[in-house]
Amino acid sequence: MTHPKSCERAKQHQCRCSDCGGAQHRWPHGVTLARDPSPAGRQEARERSELAWRKTQPPKGRRGPSKPRQAAATDSATVDLIDWLAENPSTIEHIQEVGDLLTGPVIKELDKRFGGSSPREARRRLTEHFWCDLLVAMAEGIEKFSKAMDQVPEYVTAIILKSRKDEGRSPLLEALVALAVRTAWEPIKCMIRTTGVEELQRTCRILAALICPAPEDHTAVQNGALLPLAKEGMLEISKKRLEQVFPADWVRRLRDDLGGA
Repeated sequence: MTHPKSCERAKQHQCRCSDCGGAQHRWPHGVTLARDPSPAGRQEARERSELAWRKTQPPKGRRGPSKPRQAAATDSATVDLIDWLAENPSTIEHIQEVGDLLTGPVIKELDKRFGGSSPREARRRLTEHFWCDLLVAMAEGIEKFSKAMDQVPEYVTAIILKSRKDEGRSPLLEALVALAVRTAWEPIKCMIRTTGVEELQRTCRILAALICPAPEDHTAVQNGALLPLAKEGMLEISKKRLEQVFPADWVRRLRDDLGGA
């Protein structure tokens, strides 16, 4: 799949890439940074996120965090996850495997069934948080149905449709969502035997955080990826920044998950 490298290296919190349909948004570059034996690229990404955080310091008396400040907080968390990956190379390979599945067989099946005469337009509709929805729901489904794997695709399809409706996102055909889920599920189910449930959940969550165009605007990613990942791959400073920009209930759940730390 060819598409602009600017999508893989996106710094802005949006994606309208009709070439990849958002399936190659940010995560390939994140994986490249994690694989690089030199820390220079990761350090540059961290310095960029630190600068964005400082620039978005709200004026005294202003109530509520701005969108740029929320974005800077989630960027800080993403940089932490890339650093964590650099120290856990086996997870990098699992992320590559699942990412290649999305950009290969899954998008190919969607093009064949729903692309029609305008596959680029059909792909463009997927850039509105579809892939991160799929990954977060997949991680949840794996946990919920680890002993009844055949029920996962139906569950994941229902979760994606409900999440999009609850968050007011553009609706997608149930048949399209179900096809994407079924196509992704069979290879992922096979990975469970070699990687284990916990590692595969972690893989889906990290990939969801990396691929999401704007985690600050995506409740499913905040709850289904950032919250559980905070326990293992996130620095305390990033957790505190997230606490400053997300609702009190989210912060409470974050601290509860961390044992009140």
